[in-house]
Amino acid sequence: MLEKFLIFGGLTAFLLAATFPFWQNAAPEDYPKVAMETKGEQCVAPASYMRENHMQLLNEWRDSVVRDGDRFHIMPDGSKVEKSLTKTCLGCHVSQEKFCEECHTYASVKPYCWECHVTPKSGAHTELTGIETEKLEEDNLLNNLLVRNRVFVAGNLNFAVKQQ
Repeated sequence: MLEKFLIFGGLTAFLLAATFPFWQNAAPEDYPKVAMETKGEQCVAPASYMRENHMQLLNEWRDSVVRDGDRFHIMPDGSKVEKSLTKTCLGCHVSQEKFCEECHTYASVKPYCWECHVTPKSGAHTELTGIETEKLEEDNLLNNLLVRNRVFVAGNLNFAVKQQ
């Protein structure tokens, strides 16, 4: 009889441990607080759809723009918007840090969007960050060095020609 209680207790402990991630994350209070401030009237799709499928939508947009040249999305009200992560999405959602990164950090997701796209500064999307200034400075230094080297080589060739 004691064995039955031990087996039943062991199975109960195993089921609790195995299902812990599912029922532990069920509380909506634990979800990240996302800044829902927007500049636009409506999103390109309903919020419930965007929560689950925004990456698929962005991938579809990317493919249709790059492969088919289809640069516009028809909104639910019939208006057109450009298929653009930085212009359309972050043109309405005020901050990438407060909007995108809150959920991505919570879900331990590292999107690859910003490997190609320049990250807009929060609020004013006219100024851009994400361009590596060290790389630009390095390129400028290299170009300056090459120009000086050409001038130096050309000067030395002229000097050598004059001496002959």
